Amino acid sequence: MSNSSHLSWHAKSGESALAESLTALGTTYSELSSQKWDPDTSTIVGIRDIHLCTLAPKDNDWSFLLLHLNSNLAESVAAEISKSSTRPSIAFHEFNQAAWGFVVFKGGEEVARFWNDPVTVQIDPTSCNVSAARVASLFSVAKSAVEPYIHQINYELSYDKANPEDEFALDDHWVRCDFMNKLGLPYADPGSSGTRHVFIPELGVNT
Repeated sequence: MSNSSHLSWHAKSGESALAESLTALGTTYSELSSQKWDPDTSTIVGIRDIHLCTLAPKDNDWSFLLLHLNSNLAESVAAEISKSSTRPSIAFHEFNQAAWGFVVFKGGEEVARFWNDPVTVQIDPTSCNVSAARVASLFSVAKSAVEPYIHQINYELSYDKANPEDEFALDDHWVRCDFMNKLGLPYADPGSSGTRHVFIPELGVNT
């Protein structure tokens, strides 16, 4: 089984906010001497790509960090970053390509948690079923924009896209990217413009 996670935050300096938060958590990130990917070994400067993070920092806008595979840092970093911002931060999770969820933090505190398939991740459904109104309020968007995505799925039913312009059906874990779009948050694909790979050590995961 595998898990992926990424987070988005809004800060005057996205990169400084991340660096300060990692320091507060007792870690840091390091730059790579090259961003060139070796297709023969699936590495960058000798480090397996699944052990690297993708960073897309922005100033006075939403920054993005895709963590290394199976990282457990997303929520702690998002919570720490939110302490120094007037905006919420949000950590997204994907579990075994079968379920997705998110946790929102404000002022260092968890204020919303959601999983679309709590049975798969073995979590009490009542502990991860936030209202669309709450999420809309936190991100200053219309409730109608996010409501179709914030439903726990029933595998006895079939699902289509929430909106014609979406890329994914509601039972596809990648629908979180359509949801992010409704929140005004970019998903930065590794290697796309404005991104770079960095290394964040996590004992027992990528070190």
